[in-house]
Amino acid sequence: MMESPHGPGPTDEPPPSRAPDPDSPRDPFVRGFVEHWGMMARSWGINSTMGELFALLYITGSDWTADELRGWLQVSRGNVSMNLRELLSWGVVVKVHRPGERREFFRAEGDVWTLFRRILAERKRRELDPTLAVLQRTVELVPVEAGDGVVRERITNLLQFFTMIDTLATRLMTLEPNDLDELRRLLELFSPRGV
Repeated sequence: MMESPHGPGPTDEPPPSRAPDPDSPRDPFVRGFVEHWGMMARSWGINSTMGELFALLYITGSDWTADELRGWLQVSRGNVSMNLRELLSWGVVVKVHRPGERREFFRAEGDVWTLFRRILAERKRRELDPTLAVLQRTVELVPVEAGDGVVRERITNLLQFFTMIDTLATRLMTLEPNDLDELRRLLELFSPRGV
């Protein structure tokens, strides 16, 4: 049985239970995907191993033990453990417990919209919320004097923009499944054909 703080959802379907064979013909594609996510993670200010762990769990759709992950990625046990804890706290990876099995298994959330909302919530909490707080405090601290008009105006403009982004992020995080279907249809109008 799987432990998930987020209730029932798409992850309730058990995926294949075996990690992929490193000698499989698809291994180069998996490796390329995983390496790219490691590079992207660094550019987003996230540990590259965290990006690689998530990518490996997601692309394979399999349950993995920490030792299997460590062996495939060729990183230390501590590195895997620390980054799995972080992925669990983001809600994009869950622990999977199997009856009669002592080992813990890990599985990535498979629904793209659920992933998007959970990652958005975490980025909002870590980046957007503190930025908004600083901008609001700065607007309050800038003296209302002729010489500070430009400073106040620029900070106010930034505050208005980030407030709009915050409103949009909050709305996206609270969309119901029917709303998501509507948004998906709207976005498909702007998608290139064949995608």
